Amino acid sequence: MKHFVFKTFIFVLIAIGIFHVKSFYLLANERYTKKVLGSEVYYSIEKSKKKSPAKKVLLGDSVGKQMYDNYENNDTINSLACNQAISIAGQYMLLHNYIEAGNKIDTAYVFFTPFSFTNNLNQVFTYNYFVKPFYRQENAALITPLVRQQVKKIPYTAIAQYPCVLTNNWTPDFESKDPVNYTILSPIGAEYLHKISDLAKQNHFRLVMISAPTSYKKKKEVEALDKSEIVKNNLEAEFKGFFESIIYLDEANFSDGTHLKHPEKFKYLYKNIVR
Repeated sequence: MKHFVFKTFIFVLIAIGIFHVKSFYLLANERYTKKVLGSEVYYSIEKSKKKSPAKKVLLGDSVGKQMYDNYENNDTINSLACNQAISIAGQYMLLHNYIEAGNKIDTAYVFFTPFSFTNNLNQVFTYNYFVKPFYRQENAALITPLVRQQVKKIPYTAIAQYPCVLTNNWTPDFESKDPVNYTILSPIGAEYLHKISDLAKQNHFRLVMISAPTSYKKKKEVEALDKSEIVKNNLEAEFKGFFESIIYLDEANFSDGTHLKHPEKFKYLYKNIVR
């Protein structure tokens, strides 16, 4: 029995050692950012810190990424679109990075589905898509008490930057118990939209919010959204034209009701809006 226990102990030590070696290998040169969940988020963060000749920058959720892929580059529009799971707080940090990098822009587009503003960092995706890439010391000055309050509700956020956790897709079991008394704008969504708007005013660029293509099947859901939330949060100017910009498409064009099967077929619909 003692021999078995000893062998088991040695095996566990070796396994832990291998696990750590792999983690530190992935951490070196940030190899993990190309392999973990949210790799597109890490790419947008990297891209947001670089100089670019583009005078227009585009923030977006995953449908925005489909339409304006962040892996594509051109001199006109620099897309940082990645995923709604980073919340508006993450979108703000990307835009802040871009300006801090010395980029001069004349327009920032926010290209979202009508439902992506509700993220209050209370999703199962928050740990891998926001906590790991954004909830770091380098962003401390950009993180509000409201964000800290939400993140504290998620287990194991204190070890999110530990190499063995950071470099894999592990996420704690988490189900938010927050009451949801909003349909369009979460508290974090509203707070950070104001911050994005403030950046636009301070740096003298236009903020243009545009809806991503939406299924006809969801038209009633869109119409049921309580737009008084926009007024209550003093964001009427920011949302001007957003709901009017919705282009409804037949459900057959969507793979899951939200994401397009062939997004390239519909990009022409926005050529006079995003340019």
